[in-house]
Amino acid sequence: MDIKEKNQIVYRTACQYLHEIKPEQITNDELRRYFLGDRKDFSTLEDVFEQIIHSAQNYQRMPNVIKYQERRENIKSILYNFDLERISQCDVEELYQKFRYEFNVTSADNNFNSWHKWSKSIVGAANFMSNFKDIEDFKRFVTQFDYNLPTRIALPLLISTKISGIGFALACDFLKELGYTSYPKPDVHLIQVFVGAGLSSNDPISVFEAIVRMAEDCKEIDIEVTPYKIDKVVWLICSGRFYLDDTNIGRHKEELISLIVDALNK
Repeated sequence: MDIKEKNQIVYRTACQYLHEIKPEQITNDELRRYFLGDRKDFSTLEDVFEQIIHSAQNYQRMPNVIKYQERRENIKSILYNFDLERISQCDVEELYQKFRYEFNVTSADNNFNSWHKWSKSIVGAANFMSNFKDIEDFKRFVTQFDYNLPTRIALPLLISTKISGIGFALACDFLKELGYTSYPKPDVHLIQVFVGAGLSSNDPISVFEAIVRMAEDCKEIDIEVTPYKIDKVVWLICSGRFYLDDTNIGRHKEELISLIVDALNK
């Protein structure tokens, strides 16, 4: 069995299983909403900056600490209404202390504190976004990397070196949440599934490569397949969170891996 056949079997198996376990009230057309990309409406550099800092808190337990959506207006006020020039000139320590005061942070005051890490990410993100003249300049920048697999990998790697606290996977998260469907987020769910299927090694870049190759190999069986869609199919199964419909069916990761292994061994 060559890699193309293997990729198609894994993809078919995952898609079929998702349709079997999805909530009955979600139709196939409604399920398709999850595969189109979450956001394509960003129109300013400030919009992009906000997505970066939102993705920067999507690490382990940080969302439960930062609570960005809940505190967005207060955070935006502290960050000068997302004035990139002013934020880029901020002192990280001063910004961190502002957050501690505003949100009555009582956890240990050190460089490992989630708020401290996030403050560094915020200033780094503002500095990074200050490189672009306007939103069209940013879009051209991203498009230049969407040439082939090596150049796609290069973009999140570059971002990860420029913004503290944004590793490869979170840089991919930032891009996919802007609606760039060539970028999956190789998180723990996808890593475990793709390693379990024997399609990658146990690291985010290897999983990213495997997902992009799968998307290419599966175009003849699904004209709408993208790396983003593969990411979302696997993530929905593994997390059970149909967030657009406010429904949670529980995790089915182990069942998916077992089904994939059985399908590949037939």
